[in-house]
Amino acid sequence: MHQDQHVSPHTASDTMRPRTLPPDALLLKRCTNCATLLAPLTATCTSCLGTDLGIAPCSGTGSIVSWKPAPAGTDEPHTTAAPPVNAIVELDDGPRIYTWIEGDIPLRPDRPVRVTFRPTERGERFPVFAVCAAAATGRPALVPAGAA
Repeated sequence: MHQDQHVSPHTASDTMRPRTLPPDALLLKRCTNCATLLAPLTATCTSCLGTDLGIAPCSGTGSIVSWKPAPAGTDEPHTTAAPPVNAIVELDDGPRIYTWIEGDIPLRPDRPVRVTFRPTERGERFPVFAVCAAAATGRPALVPAGAA
């Protein structure tokens, strides 16, 4: 079962981040009872209904399940010339999250996306996703806006 949830700037807060993780790691919740990975703001495990949830880093990659242009006047968590796009991203690690897409939306929905972080006015980091291209290393590389 997937947990759909909006990713908040608070999910990447330095107060929650274990010191051993890289600063660009997207953090998920992991149920300590059954090890299910869950969206960042989840309070109860969707598999076993456990409430003892720890923090776990994820790959930060996934694919767009659905997207829609944000309503006019929406405050963007980032500053780009492209209009903001709301999306549901299914992470390669399992859960689905509500987020923003930065740059152009791919014509094919199977194109991978990777998390990046943008600063907020309050000094926090807001996770957004951008379309990736396969690199020679086998790891997705970000595609510049307009190239998707």
